[in-house]
Amino acid sequence: MDISWTNTAKALQDFASILVCGKCGFKPISPVRLTNCGHFFCHDCIKSATICVKCDIPVQPREINLDCLVSNLIQGCDTIAQIIKRENIWDNIVDVRSNISVDKTVSEVLNTPRKHSYIKKNINKPNAKGETQLHTMCLKKNAEQVKQLLIAGANPNTKDNAGWTPLQEMVSYGCIEICKLLLSCGALPNISGYEKKTPLHDAAESDRIEEAKLLLDYHADKNLYDQYGKKPIDYCKSDEMRQLLTNVQSSSEKILDKSINQTLDTSLHARCDKFVIYASNLKHENQKLLSLIATKHKLKILTTYRSSITHVIVEVNERNVTKLTLDVLFTIVHGSWLLNSEWIKLAADIDDISNMDFELFEVNGPPISDVSKRARQNAENQNPRLFNNCFFYFVLKADITYRIGDLELKKKDLIQLVTTGEGTVLSRQPNPEDLKDMMPVIPFHIASDSTHPLHKCTHYIIYMPGKGEPRIKYKMPHIKSLPLIWLIECIEKFTLVNPAHLGLS
Repeated sequence: MDISWTNTAKALQDFASILVCGKCGFKPISPVRLTNCGHFFCHDCIKSATICVKCDIPVQPREINLDCLVSNLIQGCDTIAQIIKRENIWDNIVDVRSNISVDKTVSEVLNTPRKHSYIKKNINKPNAKGETQLHTMCLKKNAEQVKQLLIAGANPNTKDNAGWTPLQEMVSYGCIEICKLLLSCGALPNISGYEKKTPLHDAAESDRIEEAKLLLDYHADKNLYDQYGKKPIDYCKSDEMRQLLTNVQSSSEKILDKSINQTLDTSLHARCDKFVIYASNLKHENQKLLSLIATKHKLKILTTYRSSITHVIVEVNERNVTKLTLDVLFTIVHGSWLLNSEWIKLAADIDDISNMDFELFEVNGPPISDVSKRARQNAENQNPRLFNNCFFYFVLKADITYRIGDLELKKKDLIQLVTTGEGTVLSRQPNPEDLKDMMPVIPFHIASDSTHPLHKCTHYIIYMPGKGEPRIKYKMPHIKSLPLIWLIECIEKFTLVNPAHLGLS
């Protein structure tokens, strides 16, 4: 039986017409999408563009990303065309283009956004209060504009000057619809904000039952502590909320509707699209190759460590362990990627490094296993850094170099390490009596362990054993005198180390 496939061929032709490049009008070669506006093109048609040719929105190189969805649809069209013997389907697009509004059809079929007047070009730029456009639209409870902002690439995990995220605002004020939008588009359910409270803390404190159920569906952790050492259940105001947070499992295991994810590639939030690289003690041949890679991929390479650095490249031994250096210490407390030099060789052989699996090259430890990974994940989750809620006074001289193993450190280096880790450096030695009246806070990274000897300790006097050692040493719950090796061990292990583990009582 001979099948003409007439209707199928026409439908396939119509569908193929909405997949054409937005510039040349033909079948896209290596299709890419502009994340700010959603339009897609051939890679070569747009690779050097500074504005979108369809909507005039400014384009930066990092906003041009490979579009797997369009690639898969094109492949599917080609497969169907072979089956129905219409291999020339792309050649005939020009004949039907005049009868189809490509821009309108793409918006309807792929549900990609078009230009909206209320969306500013720099979508994540904060105002004087630290609020982004997403914060503002959330506070106005305008769900449709929140959705469009998220589709256009707004970051759902930005914090205002007080530490509030859009999700925390909506949980506190009560807006379940917007909470669903934010969570489905990558908002972190366990992110810590004001006073180190998580969204579940805010839900319990405001008695928002539905919002709490939603957060639990997204695996919000009921056992996280705020800076006062309290869990969400400690803020319950109703029996219903207390019962909800007491249950071993979350309220349900249902899969929420995440249709918006069809238009938002949430992996964009996890994938690194910004590269500021620092090469630490690389071999000459690797340093030379890295320079070539920087030119090829337009990477920024700094010669000294800065807080803007995203990736630090080091040499490792056969166990994928690197030498502990000052650069490595800064990388850990900051939470940057710490990669071995094998990454350089692979980056030289591929065209797009933004989609690389960086974990394949992540250094195991310096030498504690997975320390760099835990520090990096802590930063990605926007948790407080290692020395948050910790105050340090250094009984050290500015002009002396202190040696810890192979490390050589000056007082200014230690001050910078502590401040990078969100700690506070005191210029005057604290008086234990004055601290008793302070509101007690719990360091974030040991808040979950009430038996830890440093659980309530916020003030540390750091000294170097030997000459110049302080005559009075404090061992009170809220203030302790500890040697410099303890501070280095804390960074090396990415935790506040129990002094007893170093033989200190």
